[in-house]
Amino acid sequence: MISRRRQKPRMQIPYEFAQFVQCIYPGIPHAFGSLESLAAAAVEHLGANERRVVLAFLNELLDGGHPDADLEYAWNVQSPSYNFSAGGHRVFFEIVRRQIIADKKRNAHKSPHASKRRPR
Repeated sequence: MISRRRQKPRMQIPYEFAQFVQCIYPGIPHAFGSLESLAAAAVEHLGANERRVVLAFLNELLDGGHPDADLEYAWNVQSPSYNFSAGGHRVFFEIVRRQIIADKKRNAHKSPHASKRRPR
């Protein structure tokens, strides 16, 4: 009998992603039942550099053709205290990615280095 056991995906999981996963725990302050609120509460704990690393990793997972099993593996290998049902990891990662991108755009507009147009 041939074993059809799925092999572990070969991926480098960044330390910053592991830290992000650990920020999510039962009892984290967020609106109950809202994945958006849960994501926002966890993203709040990340600094700008950590957000860049997590965003790059999420882009790889979500745009790199990885099946849901790979996303679940990346999450579960961190020994999380919070988990999702089948397919929920992809949904949550998409929400987190959108929030990080939106925060990045908001902060770019607030930055003193953001380009400003002078009136003519």
